[in-house]
Amino acid sequence: MSKFVDMDLYNRYKDDILKLTNAKQRIEPQTSHRGLTDREIASRLGLAVADVTEIRCIAEIEMISLEKYLDAEDIKEQRYKRAPGKI
Repeated sequence: MSKFVDMDLYNRYKDDILKLTNAKQRIEPQTSHRGLTDREIASRLGLAVADVTEIRCIAEIEMISLEKYLDAEDIKEQRYKRAPGKI
């Protein structure tokens, strides 16, 4: 069950949580980055796992621009339209 996260808590930890996950693909030569689980992030930052999960989910959604979101909806709609005359 999701819960509401305090905005101050969200604003304080959003960037740190995103840095510790694989929310953005990182391609750096000679470097490997395994994103941490929500449980690992919570332990590292001293937060509840539920808070980390909620902050991560909201922050990942905020990374998507409205334009890209709407474009994706249009692409999905076109992909799954039935061809004329087919049942």
